[in-house]
Amino acid sequence: MVVPVFNAAPHLLATLRTVQQQTLSNWELIAVDDGSTDASASLVAELAQSDHRIRLVRQANAGVSIARNRGVAACRAPLIAFLDADDLWHPDKLLAHLERHQADGDLGVSFARVEFLTPAGRPTGLVASHPQLPLRPPDLLCENPTTTTSNWVLRREVFEAVGGFLEGLSYSEDLEWLLRVICDGRWRIEPIDRVLTYYRTSAGGLSSSLEKMEEGWLRLIGEARRYAPELVAAHFAAAQAVHLRYLARRSLRLRGDPAQGVDFMVRALQSDLPRLLREPHRTSPTALAVLGRLLIHRARAPLASPAPPTPFIHADGPTRPDAVSRPDFPATLVSVVMPLYNSAATVRASLESVMAQTYTNLEILVVDDGSTDEGVALCRSTEDPRLRIVQQKNRGLAGARNTGIRESSGSFVAFLDSDDLWLPEKIQRHVDHLCAHPEVGVSYSCSAFIDGAGKSLGIYQTPALHHITPDLILCRNPISNGSCVVLRRQVLDGIRFEANLYGTTESYWFDDSFRQSEDIECWIRIALQTSWQIEGIGEALTLYRVSSGGLSANIEKQFASWQRVLDKTATYAPDFIARHGRRARGYQLRYLARRAIQERQPRVGVRLVHQSIGTYPRQLLEEPFRTLITLAAGYLGVLLPASLHSLLERVMMRVIGAMQRLRIDASARRHPDSRASKGA
Repeated sequence: MVVPVFNAAPHLLATLRTVQQQTLSNWELIAVDDGSTDASASLVAELAQSDHRIRLVRQANAGVSIARNRGVAACRAPLIAFLDADDLWHPDKLLAHLERHQADGDLGVSFARVEFLTPAGRPTGLVASHPQLPLRPPDLLCENPTTTTSNWVLRREVFEAVGGFLEGLSYSEDLEWLLRVICDGRWRIEPIDRVLTYYRTSAGGLSSSLEKMEEGWLRLIGEARRYAPELVAAHFAAAQAVHLRYLARRSLRLRGDPAQGVDFMVRALQSDLPRLLREPHRTSPTALAVLGRLLIHRARAPLASPAPPTPFIHADGPTRPDAVSRPDFPATLVSVVMPLYNSAATVRASLESVMAQTYTNLEILVVDDGSTDEGVALCRSTEDPRLRIVQQKNRGLAGARNTGIRESSGSFVAFLDSDDLWLPEKIQRHVDHLCAHPEVGVSYSCSAFIDGAGKSLGIYQTPALHHITPDLILCRNPISNGSCVVLRRQVLDGIRFEANLYGTTESYWFDDSFRQSEDIECWIRIALQTSWQIEGIGEALTLYRVSSGGLSANIEKQFASWQRVLDKTATYAPDFIARHGRRARGYQLRYLARRAIQERQPRVGVRLVHQSIGTYPRQLLEEPFRTLITLAAGYLGVLLPASLHSLLERVMMRVIGAMQRLRIDASARRHPDSRASKGA
């Protein structure tokens, strides 16, 4: 048997004594000390002097996978068992497994039931459930049906045939190895229906451990895609839902961060709601428990959800920062392009939010697109040497952005609409992100919604941040709005085209012929025609103003403009649109249905959501939660009195906003490198 050891002195002797107490006495034990800094190695060495069956192998710290692999290499027996240095065995453990393998030559791995112990080693009476039938490949994509490697006994020939544990993988390495065995097809993995292993829970390093468990699971999925792509494609959503539910349940058992447990559970429900509803005895108690624990925690120690700070919109003006950029790289010029068209009511606040940036190496280009109000005069009254105003006849938002790009000289380019706002650290975060990740060409952030007066609505745009693909942009547009983006000039160089639209040949990046959806059309071209990665920052750094008028409120024109995106993309990527166009139309219609409901047009919303489902029915399987919520919201808007519907809407917005805030906070914890760097 193999026992990986790392700083396990408090429990190690108790673990090894359960091996010495086995009714089967013909065994060998290889304890692999993985660079412990406590007394673990000396305890094993002392015990080995009195028991020749125990051997100690030492190595520099390399992780549990390498330790197990090295232990197997040192073993001589035809059957191999693993035992973690803080778990315990029943006296009949080895004998029961040996008899099972002797009776069945095709059995590759056997496992038994597991009882949980407290950190002090006392029985809890809780026994892990597991299948009573041989394991199937989908069983190993979700949560570990064997609970722990301390529960296995396997044939040496199996280990030699499929290879060892993946080096560098410390979480889900056991699932990944079992999946390789079962996908090989030569051996079965079957249970023994009795408790033979005792698993010690630990409260150490909770948040980081749970996050690393999720990262390990994602690596498992990445490996599985190499040798079982069809399996992953068919079961990923369900597997992710079950795994996230498991992490939520584990956060309860280990008493981790309450917000983290809620985040796991919310994402589980979003991943595959029907799959979780088939197990209400697990899903409902877990969901209620994590939410209840969070509410109790908040009641005992109230924590105000951080509202987007807006000190820069006061009449006295912003406090100008003294700090400049990070000290560990030269200050990079960032060009801020702000299109302006009849936005006198909001442009001063937008401009002041740029001037209040903690990153000060900026050039600020306000492109007046033929305004007829006082917006330009307000900009001229601003005293800032970094500000330049460019005026042109009206060309639309795309045309104004293009003019700003032509006039700019920065290595990075950011866009801000003249009614949106930035938090003071916005540009610094994106500069840090782009400098830390040279493969990323487009960096974007989450956004918080504000009303026409600049007051927080308490809800957020919380899009996907990583693994952004062209089809994800087409179907879900994670970039969300143009004011949240900072990109490299090299990216723009990669999509530039020449045209004569106004009497002379000019360079273009956005398509001037679009009056809506010009941003998503541009993002799709970047994703399809360049090799730059697109990646988000898990912080709400942009304040996106929601208004009931203007372009974004005209639903019919918005869909027609969006359809033009598909038509244009089909001219240079027809196969891409053939594969993803129908799905994209379905999701776009659902989005417009939500917009209609928000604009107090519930009957239009109901019509659009039915049209959405008819266009792409699979959304009920892919995103059942969002689809059914949209449908329910539309019907409630039709059936309920306006006052009651408004009250229900306000309550739901508060709940949704709280959940979104939790997701943003959890994302920042999972990806700390996308936040402020060491020099910020």
